Amino acid sequence: MNTYLDDLVAAQRIEEARAFAARQRLIAAVQPTRSPLRAMIGLALIKAGRWVAGESPRRGIEPYRAGV
Repeated sequence: MNTYLDDLVAAQRIEEARAFAARQRLIAAVQPTRSPLRAMIGLALIKAGRWVAGESPRRGIEPYRAGV
């Protein structure tokens, strides 16, 4: 092949790779991030605990005051 043609093909491939990388960055920026597995497991345990308890915790009528 011709040296000029080699340079032209290489430049075109680099441009395509840069365009691909730009698209990938854009896609990554738009997608919501997933929460870590430990957070999902923790929330599932909390939901299961509430389900087992059968009812939501009740709030007291007055706030608790120590020493009163």
